Amino acid sequence: MATTTTPTTPTRTFVEGRYVPAGPWAARKIEDQVDHLKGSFRPGETREERTLFDAHGDVADRATARAILTAAIGPRVVFHRLVLSPGSRAGVVRLIDLRTWTRLLLMDLGHALGQRLVWVAAVHRNTDDPHVHVLLAGAAERTRWPNQGKVVGVELRRVHYVPGGFIRQRGDLRAAEIRALNGDGTAA
Repeated sequence: MATTTTPTTPTRTFVEGRYVPAGPWAARKIEDQVDHLKGSFRPGETREERTLFDAHGDVADRATARAILTAAIGPRVVFHRLVLSPGSRAGVVRLIDLRTWTRLLLMDLGHALGQRLVWVAAVHRNTDDPHVHVLLAGAAERTRWPNQGKVVGVELRRVHYVPGGFIRQRGDLRAAEIRALNGDGTAA
């Protein structure tokens, strides 16, 4: 499993990425990671806070999440596992809806890649910095010509994670937009 991590700074989006290469054990890896999304709870954290969700709404249960991801196993990558947080500055995470932020950020990523991304996520509040675990399927449908409608591999590169990389820049922008909509004038 390969890992790329950006250094954490107090006011910036944090992203950590790993991927699982394709192999005969793909379905088992998906099962393990979906179970991890639901994970262990911190005192004060409720089961409802660990509801699985995707681009369209709540995902009914673990079996549905597994089916969504299994249907989109890529030719070289089973899935990417992302850990996202809009920043660790005191209060920032409480001011925005992490589900909305995640949906907007992954919509932006899909648009940039020219792909309709398939993913499942859960918000975790089991650390001092609430964050989102995302399982991004290894295959997606192209949304741009000339290959529109063709299923292709989702290939995230180091440029998506590094400081100043796409996910980090868009994450900062989307967090600022949501804070502004909530009436908080805090600068990013």
